Amino acid sequence: MAPDRLSPKKPRKPGAKGKEKEDGWKSWVRDLGIAVLIMVVILAGIYAYTQVWPPLVVVESSSMQHSGTTSYIGTIDTGDLVFVQAAPTRVDVITYLQGRASGYSTYGDYGDVIIFRLYYRPGETPIIHRAIMYVIPNGSYVDVPDLSLLPPAEWGGRAAGGVPTHVPYGLESVWVNHMGFDHNLNISFDFTDQSLRGVLGRGPGYLTMGDHNAPGYDKTWFPTQADIIGHARGEIPWFGLIKLLLTPTGNCAQGWGDPCAPQNSWDGLALGLVFLVALPFILEAVGWAWGKYAWPRIRPLLRRKRDSEGKEAEEPPTSPEDEEPPDEPREGSSGP
Repeated sequence: MAPDRLSPKKPRKPGAKGKEKEDGWKSWVRDLGIAVLIMVVILAGIYAYTQVWPPLVVVESSSMQHSGTTSYIGTIDTGDLVFVQAAPTRVDVITYLQGRASGYSTYGDYGDVIIFRLYYRPGETPIIHRAIMYVIPNGSYVDVPDLSLLPPAEWGGRAAGGVPTHVPYGLESVWVNHMGFDHNLNISFDFTDQSLRGVLGRGPGYLTMGDHNAPGYDKTWFPTQADIIGHARGEIPWFGLIKLLLTPTGNCAQGWGDPCAPQNSWDGLALGLVFLVALPFILEAVGWAWGKYAWPRIRPLLRRKRDSEGKEAEEPPTSPEDEEPPDEPREGSSGP
């Protein structure tokens, strides 16, 4: 029996192994550089839009929620990441009264939600509440010009001595009907309240309220324009819970599933994390399926189409003048 013959192995080229390692190292560096570049472009785009750094804040309490047990996309809930866009001037902030008159709303109710610092604790976590009305102190009273935008039946006030009025100047108090995200609250604002009087002296500013706190409004702070970081513009739901887990606050979160945030927010975060982990594998599988099954079937079709279009371009259409006329019988000829 003839012995089996083995094909001789081709000798590896000198330095081939080292070249493979070098190519692998360069590939990693290139991929890392692309990832960093993409991140820089994204952050630059976010900053160009918001004009604030950092451009995101984490919601740490339930004061803006529209439910005590359920979170919703489009409202501000505990654990949401909220984009902050600069609002340096009065015209950049639309109050609840202005929004109600024009139909402008954000996060489930009229007007802008603003992010502001507490003037007496500027280093602490900013507050994120809705700007209800712009109030201008006027001696012992206040002016609220934007009240004139509402129909008289929707509001009323009391001037000096408790005299009823519909003039938005020199007010001791005011009430507004059909407030709240369900539009079922009639809320009174007392500008003679001692807590509120203590902060009104700072000058013109915004009376604020958390959506979940209504009918209670904020009496211990009165942000002026200089205190405002910006207004809320967009959100990334649930993912702020990661920050709260890593650095818990007095309000939230002492562990996964802490009831400080709605349960469906924790569920949404879990699904989001699973999706992010699975995304590279999903993309890899899609790419493999495309190369294995889809592209081999599509490529011949595209080639045939290209070839047929090329043939049509090479053969110019014939005109009637170019066609030869049919043979005509000669004169004098006869049939058999």
